Amino acid sequence: MLVGIVLAGGLSRRMGQDKALLEINGQTQLTRAIACLKDAGCDEVIVSRNSSGFIVDKFVQQGPVAGIHACLNHAEYDDALVIPIDMPLLSKTTLRTLINQGRRRDCACYFAHSVLPCYLNRLERASLIAQQRLEHGQRSVSGLLEELGAAVIELFESNGEGRELYNVNTPQQWAQARCLVDQKDYAWRE
Repeated sequence: MLVGIVLAGGLSRRMGQDKALLEINGQTQLTRAIACLKDAGCDEVIVSRNSSGFIVDKFVQQGPVAGIHACLNHAEYDDALVIPIDMPLLSKTTLRTLINQGRRRDCACYFAHSVLPCYLNRLERASLIAQQRLEHGQRSVSGLLEELGAAVIELFESNGEGRELYNVNTPQQWAQARCLVDQKDYAWRE
């Protein structure tokens, strides 16, 4: 079973407001992220978010690795697809590429220009390594993926700009992402 994990536990300091609740076309980023993971083929989607009704980090305010760790310990799955809340231009097709590459290679993987999104397999081992790293103050997603022996794969886009991996952390970046969505060039497309 493939679980989708949305990392939405950040403090959104640079954005000045909760990124999960930002809206495009009447839908929050959280709603859009969940839908994208389901459309990509996830059997279930869980959300790392430090509030009631979501998966709460055991290692509080320790970044994305803490969210990954908490979700991996939530239930038993075969593999996981992890996305951050702040990549509004991801598509199900791109996420399916990540899943297919990870399954074909039988290892964790991520795109060359961004450690998130990532595909994880052997989740019990991944959870244990994440916990050990967090216990030693090692909070880097790239460090976790390296220790897991993750493969780096290329994301080939027709326009060559890598916009699907565009990460929004500021109001200016959010405005640019919304402009791209409004142009219908991107935004959870096929």
